Amino acid sequence: MKPSLALILLFAAAPARAAAPAYQWFPSNELYFSAPFFQAIHYPAGGKTAQAGAWAFGYRAIGNGDGVGKTGGLQLQKLTVNSGGAGVKGSFYLLEMLAGAEYISPWAQDKPLRFTAGLLANAGLADTTLFVAPMLTAGLLYQTAATQVPGGFSLAFYYRFTDIDLDDAAGKPGTLRPALGFRLGYIFKGFWAPKEKSTT
Repeated sequence: MKPSLALILLFAAAPARAAAPAYQWFPSNELYFSAPFFQAIHYPAGGKTAQAGAWAFGYRAIGNGDGVGKTGGLQLQKLTVNSGGAGVKGSFYLLEMLAGAEYISPWAQDKPLRFTAGLLANAGLADTTLFVAPMLTAGLLYQTAATQVPGGFSLAFYYRFTDIDLDDAAGKPGTLRPALGFRLGYIFKGFWAPKEKSTT
């Protein structure tokens, strides 16, 4: 299944609750920049481990106003390796689909910081290699608007805690080691949120 088709199906599976129309079809979306603090790649052929420079841009849909809700998105990650010891020099890309659940603490008056925590499955494609890796996230959302619907600047930290075996990691088979990183984004009103009815 293509990642784009899987994301469309994820959106279609969102529950439509008549009692809370503002929460239908993912009320908020996020555009973000992400990068690991340190990303190691092990090349088994030479028994060497190299450091990769990595960054990613992504889009994410956020499920509920507060509490636990669905989340899913797409991101494109670029990794660059320049290691004489491993004999590797070059770049490669990961196309990743993120899907899972996220908790968002309730908005409170005069307390603009909201806590977030999530558990995600990262399903990706690197050249011809398919992979799945779980991730944990924890972060803060800065929101001044008096609404439970998420919105504002966000900072989250993630941890991908499994290896990812790749057939082509900048020209040679390699294994991405677990990584800790950050995600910096902005959350705004969702494209698929229903319009509010006028009271006039």
